Amino acid sequence: MKILIAGSGAGAQALAWKLLQDPAVEKVWLAPGNPATSCAPGMENIPVSSGDVEGLARAALELKADFTLITPTQTLAAGVADYFKSRGLPIIAPTREASQLEWSKGFSKKFMKKYQIPTPYSAICESQEQARKFADTLPLPVVIKADGMVHGGTGVVIAQDRQHVESTLKEFFTRNVGPVLVEEFIEGEEVSYTILFDGKNYLPLAESRDYKKLLDGDKGPNTGGMGAYSPVLSSAQHEAIITQIVEPCLAALNSEGIEYTGFLYFGVMIDKKGMPSLLEINCRLGNPEVFTILERLESPLHELFILTLQKQLDKANVRWSKFVSVALQISSEGYPFTERKGDELTLPLLSEDTHIFHSSVVSDDGKLISNGGRVIALSSIALTFSEAREKLYETAKQVHFDAMHYRTDIALNINTPSECD
Repeated sequence: MKILIAGSGAGAQALAWKLLQDPAVEKVWLAPGNPATSCAPGMENIPVSSGDVEGLARAALELKADFTLITPTQTLAAGVADYFKSRGLPIIAPTREASQLEWSKGFSKKFMKKYQIPTPYSAICESQEQARKFADTLPLPVVIKADGMVHGGTGVVIAQDRQHVESTLKEFFTRNVGPVLVEEFIEGEEVSYTILFDGKNYLPLAESRDYKKLLDGDKGPNTGGMGAYSPVLSSAQHEAIITQIVEPCLAALNSEGIEYTGFLYFGVMIDKKGMPSLLEINCRLGNPEVFTILERLESPLHELFILTLQKQLDKANVRWSKFVSVALQISSEGYPFTERKGDELTLPLLSEDTHIFHSSVVSDDGKLISNGGRVIALSSIALTFSEAREKLYETAKQVHFDAMHYRTDIALNINTPSECD
């Protein structure tokens, strides 16, 4: 089996790594890939941009790929699934219309409200004055989100006081990020709940909890995620998310006549009463959650994708490790607001239970160079969270580049469950 993956980041690399663990997968091409995928056994980079929809389709056809996977949101928004399907090329990705659930906060929120899916009280505001007036009706803190795709996690701000609300709204509208979503803040525990959906049947994947704040103790600005761990939920919490969030969303897609194939990521907040609320929907595997999911998956990944294309996910017999997994992102100085680039990296040799993925790395004359933002991702698996943390941070200490940063409290003081549901 031969597979094409669009993407250059850690998520694309992690998918390729997991696919190639099964001998049935002979080759994985990455467009354009990264320095790690350029030399890994079974992987090959091709000179096609992940955003070049026509180029990806030509590559899939010429290489005779069995199917194509898409990791960047921008490629989904460009209509890659529509283009592939119009040419009879198999692809695991939602249509452009369906992917609005991720790249348009307004579309997503209207979708949730229309079908009475529990979600925080909010309003889509077209002007700074409208946004300020609505924010004044909400208790502090107030959540402010840009409507469209904003790089690096800077599109979400939790404003702690009225001055912060005002300055954030001014910045967003000055930057002309489009409509702004102003939302009530719900206190609780956030969970990343991901499924694979074939349009008829769905398969829940291992859930994760990620750390969106830049600094230890959940301080600092929001980011795209600085670390994650899995598992998280009890059986009762799983059931609540399935019955109150997942299945109503899938029924709503069907009611709207929206065709959907691929991953659906539900960012869920479980409040103090144990009630889930849907914060956001992504149309791909989350990052860094992807590493914790793939670390714990024991079933051949390509088989799940084949069943997805055949609309037979109800026949999947997925196996999950009883081990726990922890992931860590290492970023460059200034992230998420500025992107320091050009620092040379030194990476360690790895153990069997710890892995390194290139989030934002380029090669220059054989040297690995940081390319800004979240640069390196690490993941580990072990019997306990304390053991997984120890492996992870021992590896992190051996990663070196100027002005690097990472949180030191990922999965700290988390109780390891006696069994994984």
